[in-house]
Amino acid sequence: MSGRANQPRDLVWSLESFRSPDNAMRFFTAFKGAFMIYSYSVEKLYCDYTTQLTGPIGRRRMVVLPDFQQYSSIFNRIDNESLQQTSIHIYPTIKNGVTKLIVSGKSKSTGQLERLPLRQGLKAMKMGYFDHGTLIPALMLGDLREFPEKKLPYLKLHHIDLDKLTELSEFERKDIHKSAWANLESLM
Repeated sequence: MSGRANQPRDLVWSLESFRSPDNAMRFFTAFKGAFMIYSYSVEKLYCDYTTQLTGPIGRRRMVVLPDFQQYSSIFNRIDNESLQQTSIHIYPTIKNGVTKLIVSGKSKSTGQLERLPLRQGLKAMKMGYFDHGTLIPALMLGDLREFPEKKLPYLKLHHIDLDKLTELSEFERKDIHKSAWANLESLM
């Protein structure tokens, strides 16, 4: 599989409903590939990828282009059942002309919604502070969104439940966990 002709359809993310697709693309690329991308159609996780904005105004799409040369950063046989929604969102806030990234999610201990700066929020995710305990975060089609009342994009995170990946060896499951957090180290 190489090139866009063989691209799984769930790696082409429509931005048609976004009022500012360019903002959404800039927001997503600011994470520099830190989050693994999941394709449910081929049941794969991609760690190394680039993104490209395509299409005319009004029909914009963001295409996730996996780096197929980096075969060790592609995880196969990732069952759809292993991906779970979380309460965690990452979004920008603008205060006094300064943009900051916020991680919000429900505290595992209190059930209350917590809002933390990006670095602190990522560390909290790694330590198991939020709803699913220690998370293995990933993104998939539909996780890049835009607030209805603003032109601000946000990410809704998914969690990979390694216990549900029964076809994978313990080594492979640990490798997924390690890869997920290795990619995020640049943001922490």
